[in-house]
Amino acid sequence: MPDITPSNGPLPPSQQEVDAAFQQIHELGTATESFFSRLYDNFTRRNKLKKALASAEMQLARKKGEELRLNTLVQNKQSELNRLYSILSRISEGIIMQDLEGRMVMINDAARDMVGSERNFWKSELGTLFNDHRDVDRVDGELVLLGDPSQMEINGRVLDVQLTAVGDTQGNRLGTIIILRDITRDSLADRIKNSFISHISHELNTPMNVMRVASEILMNQNPDEPPNRRMLELLSRNIDILDRMVDELIDVTMMSSGTFSIEAQPMLLTPIIWNVKETFLTQAAGASLYFNVMLDNADHLTITGDTKRLEWAIGHLVRNAIDYNERGGLIEITGGVEGESENAFVFLAVRDTGVGISKEDQPNVFELFYRGEPVTRSGKKLDPRGLGQGLYIAKTIIEAHGGSLSMSSEKGNGSEFVVMLPYRAQPILASSA
Repeated sequence: MPDITPSNGPLPPSQQEVDAAFQQIHELGTATESFFSRLYDNFTRRNKLKKALASAEMQLARKKGEELRLNTLVQNKQSELNRLYSILSRISEGIIMQDLEGRMVMINDAARDMVGSERNFWKSELGTLFNDHRDVDRVDGELVLLGDPSQMEINGRVLDVQLTAVGDTQGNRLGTIIILRDITRDSLADRIKNSFISHISHELNTPMNVMRVASEILMNQNPDEPPNRRMLELLSRNIDILDRMVDELIDVTMMSSGTFSIEAQPMLLTPIIWNVKETFLTQAAGASLYFNVMLDNADHLTITGDTKRLEWAIGHLVRNAIDYNERGGLIEITGGVEGESENAFVFLAVRDTGVGISKEDQPNVFELFYRGEPVTRSGKKLDPRGLGQGLYIAKTIIEAHGGSLSMSSEKGNGSEFVVMLPYRAQPILASSA
């Protein structure tokens, strides 16, 4: 029997080893499958994140673009608004804008100048205009007039006022615009015209009535009797008054047009002062006023001037002192020479103890046709006849002589007007004036 012995080659794996190997392969496959599955999930998740990030970046870009567009739109609107405000600030009409609740949202410079302040606005009739048309919520256009234009006196001015509703394209009311126009000068011109006609009629009637009476007496006089000298003098004096009035009206016209001039010659001022006193003495006495004249160096008040015009100028100062005084008051004219050689001047001061001039009126007293609102110490309003041209005439005449007219006053404590005229050194006899 042959001898069988084991060979040196590898032994076949046992079943247990085979099963273990298959188990390892299975586990490796499972692990590999899990790895690729996770890898795929990661790739998928990363792609989703990349898409989400790209989407977010696109949204951010769109948002930035929208913000840029909105910023540009806001800047354009702001530029338009600035241009609008710039235009509104330069126009002469006053513009006030209110919202739907009546709150003021804009007031331009012209309106602020006319009204004075927002407080003045709310205290005046302007502040109540909105409530008169509060119920209007539908309008037929962008700008629709509300009511008729009206006139109001506010802050010392006469204003033409128009209320306008602002609407959108759908006809909804957005707010209100108040348009103001300063018509103070127009109103003043109408008042002056009416006052001028009334004043001139009265001033002309006074001498004309006297002349009519005097002429009737002369006409009815017996031809064989000598002329009534008193009536003739009365006629002559009132003809002079009419002549003076006509000349003064012509002068005012020339002053306004800048063509006014004087006929100056060497003269003594003293006789003019006494003539003015004589002219107004009766009127002052009728108003129960004391009238004094005190001159230093009366024979040396020598100037180069226009006698007729200077008498008018000083006369206007005295007339003012009478018109704005109270019973028992004083009018005083003082004068003299001050300074030396070329710097010397003749001064003349007209002082009264009357009602004075308020601080509000003082800047305007020398304006043509300006009349303030003086009141007595008891509160009674004074309204003397006249157009308010006297101080304007006086100042213009004095300045035409190379002089000056100044004023100092305090309400309730009288006024003083001081005339300064260049002194003429050469002596002049009073009789030659």
